[in-house]
Amino acid sequence: MLEYLKNNLLHGFQVSPFGAPVKSLIPVPIYVCAALAIGFRTGLFTTRVIDFPMSAILPFCLFIFPSLLEEAFFRGVLIPNNAASHSSRKILLYVVLSTAAFVLWHPANALTINRTAEGVFLNPAFLLIVTLLGITCAISYVYSRSLWIPVMIHWLTVVVWVIFLGGRNKLLEL
Repeated sequence: MLEYLKNNLLHGFQVSPFGAPVKSLIPVPIYVCAALAIGFRTGLFTTRVIDFPMSAILPFCLFIFPSLLEEAFFRGVLIPNNAASHSSRKILLYVVLSTAAFVLWHPANALTINRTAEGVFLNPAFLLIVTLLGITCAISYVYSRSLWIPVMIHWLTVVVWVIFLGGRNKLLEL
């Protein structure tokens, strides 16, 4: 198990995102357009900048959790770092399993740890956006082999949602 983590998780953090092939980033604009369309059409997104006394530290907090920790597990642990060298069928399996676990984590989180998130984390529109984010992050990791790319995609998504699009975050309720 330690060897697997060393060869996957640690290696994923050691690979520079700057040499990533373009195909690892192709899903990003598709995801952004789809997420914005779904979010605004369903009312999940609103154009509202948060008024939060500690908003200067919020991006840092959102970098650690959910972005860094969730991507480390859902991509770095669940997807082998050399997944791109496998067959298309196996790559699809990794993407689907990683995304399914990522999506299921959100309602599980809301129903156990973060009860105040139920209204959002059980919302079908939110779960659809989370599914698209999971697919985007998984594909970017498979083809870049760098965990930094999905971490940054996830982080930018959450920061924009929480700070500019009316998203909710447990930190805001303290």
